[in-house]
Amino acid sequence: MKKMMFVLLFLLAITILPGKPHAASQMQITNELTNETESFALTNDAVLNSNNFEKVLKIANSNKVAANKIITVPKGNFPIKDTVQIPAGVTLKGQSQAMMPLFYMVPNRLVSMVTIASGARVENIILDGKNPVNTVSQNHNGISIKGTSPANRIQDVAIRNIQIRNFAGNGIYLKYTNNISITGSTPTQMTIDRIGYAGIAGYSANNTTIRSIRIQNIGVPGEKLAYNIALTSLYNEKLSPAAQNAINPASNGAKIEDNLILNNAVWEGIDTHHGANMMIQRNVILNVKNAILAISITLPNNQGTVNPPKNITIQSNRINNQADYERLKIAKLPQYKTARGIVIAGAKLTHSRDAVYATGIKVIGNNIENVQSTSKYHGAIIIQETQGAKVTSNHIQLENTDPNETLYSKISKTNDNAIAIIRNNKQFQIKYNLIGKIYTGNRVTAAISFRGPQNNGEPNNAKIQNVTANKVVFYHNYQNINMQNIESSKKIGWLLVKTIADNNGIYVKRTNNY
Repeated sequence: MKKMMFVLLFLLAITILPGKPHAASQMQITNELTNETESFALTNDAVLNSNNFEKVLKIANSNKVAANKIITVPKGNFPIKDTVQIPAGVTLKGQSQAMMPLFYMVPNRLVSMVTIASGARVENIILDGKNPVNTVSQNHNGISIKGTSPANRIQDVAIRNIQIRNFAGNGIYLKYTNNISITGSTPTQMTIDRIGYAGIAGYSANNTTIRSIRIQNIGVPGEKLAYNIALTSLYNEKLSPAAQNAINPASNGAKIEDNLILNNAVWEGIDTHHGANMMIQRNVILNVKNAILAISITLPNNQGTVNPPKNITIQSNRINNQADYERLKIAKLPQYKTARGIVIAGAKLTHSRDAVYATGIKVIGNNIENVQSTSKYHGAIIIQETQGAKVTSNHIQLENTDPNETLYSKISKTNDNAIAIIRNNKQFQIKYNLIGKIYTGNRVTAAISFRGPQNNGEPNNAKIQNVTANKVVFYHNYQNINMQNIESSKKIGWLLVKTIADNNGIYVKRTNNY
């Protein structure tokens, strides 16, 4: 009996010695060249792990049968020395959502942990940058997917149910890509957390799907820029607009939907500069300085912009709803005050030339609360340099707060503007919006305001004159400053908005007749 016990203890000991992986810590793959199953260990040795990854990925890349191009990694915490480069058509995945392996780099270098080629897939893994994220380093990314030019894009990549955290640059970095899918089964199963610059950054990224992801704790205090999601184009001020469009075209085509966008005190939650053909819908946004923006960079020397936003729909998003704070158990803190809700902007030119307009813009059915603007040019919904924009059926500041409330977590208050028409807008429609009490300081102010000239809807919009609201539509917008019977179909207390203020105190009368 003693001899048998000794043998059992010996066998147990050799399976758990440092550097000696037990059977579960193996990557296995069929080598089609030899028709044999090969095993590669994952241990606590970063050099050995990286070498074995290189070997198993090389075999997967050479295999022809799709099933033999899948690498399944066991659960465990595994250091790696070098970037894991996933070849075209290869899948790297953990065993399941409950058995996700964690990778970290030793020594910790500010490089991308994983790169992905066309047709590859990553699923059920954790990437930990092991960085306190006190500074921004654009090279320190969880995953990088980079083509070489607009004509040579990485495409058809799927990233599903992974976790990325503690990177000083970007959680996922895209450049010159097409048809990239980044999704979770639910936002709790796909998370990007504690990132220095952007949770997901896409430059010249076409046909991108970003769905059901929790992206939170973005940005470094003291920095000027940080994004939960940004689909944009790299801007080089030394290039002419034509060269810029050829070398760094705008991102075109995106579905950004059903995400949780949380905790960004630095800059923007969902952003596109110059983007086209995008649907941004059903996202929940809490504690973000600027919630959703589709804007342009105005070029110097009166050149306009490389591309104004085009065909952007922002629909059914919820910004700072108290019920979402409670449901998600997110602390509502003053350092995360929202200054702007939804912003649309083309490019402003000199008075002698017309603007460059954002077109095909729809802002529909969003629920926006607690936008504590500090400028008369900010507020819940802001449009400037737009043509034909439709702002319809939005609910703005329907949460009511006791005016004597001092506890920030219980305050819901929108300042300055529910809907602001800033400048250079024409042929727009403001319809069917429901608005609560809006403040300027402690004074209740107009719900819908013109905040600049050149909003006349004329074919040439460069004239400087008072607002006339010609060729624009205001129709059936209602306001209830007492916030009683909000859900009542009879709309008790709701009044038709009949005056629209401009920033000079001049009112446009009977606006709902236009």
